[in-house]
This record gives sequence, structure tokens and C-alpha cells, in this order.
Amino acid sequence: MRDLVLMEKQILQLLQFHANDDYAKDELAPLIAKTSLELGHLYSDLGLASRKEMGELMSKNFTSLANLKPEDIRWKKYLYDCIGKTAPACATCGDISNCFNCTLNPEKKENKEILLPQRFVSGNKDLVILVSFEVTIILMSFFLIYE
Repeated sequence: MRDLVLMEKQILQLLQFHANDDYAKDELAPLIAKTSLELGHLYSDLGLASRKEMGELMSKNFTSLANLKPEDIRWKKYLYDCIGKTAPACATCGDISNCFNCTLNPEKKENKEILLPQRFVSGNKDLVILVSFEVTIILMSFFLIYE
């Protein structure tokens, strides 16, 4: 149970970090984080009709994160990859063979270093870079302490 609470919090922090505005940060991010724990596909659990609608929602509200997401990875998988976890639904998913670099699929047991999108503001410039999971945890901790 604590693992689920921690994963929800990490997904929430990731989404809030990349939110375009207060609505995305305060309304959508908590909804998406909580819904990501459910066992269905994220887009349908959110009440969306398709993965295309999910992509549009994320592009509109979490642009920096959406710009860095590979096209061939699904949103729930991508969010959980970003926090270095496996989504709770993955254990019972019947679509594992089609999922991008799924660690539960024995044919795709590649253990690549996960690179996470991060946005930093330097002066008036918005810089998006990729950093490793370990660096992300350190940076997120730093920003949470000094916000």
C-alpha cells in the first residue's frame, strides 16, 4: 500500500514539474497520478476515447514532458519509466508483448539507463535536458527543499 502511495506521489511530482499552468499542476496532475494506479489503460481510465486524445491532453498541458516522450511508448509506461517503477497494471496486462521495452516481457529485457526529461529555468530561458534517474531524485529533492 505504501508503495502505491509513493508511486502516486512521484508521478504527481513529475507531472507538476512539467505542468504548463496552474490548472495542469493543481487539477490534472493529481487526477492523472491517481488514475495511473488503476488497472486499465490510462486513457480509458481517464474517460478519454483514444490514445490520440491522451497524447493531445498531455501535449496541451504537459508540453515539455510530451515533447520528450518517444512515440512508440504508451503514456502510463512512460510515466512509470520516468520514476523508475513498473505500473501496478503491468503485472496483469495482456498487452505486454506490444509494450515498449517492457521489463516484464522476456523478449525485451533490455536494461537501459532511464533518462528523464527535466525542465530548468535559467534566467529567462527554459531549458529541457535529459538526466538519469539518480540525478533526477537529487535535483527534485534540491528543488523541493529550496522552493
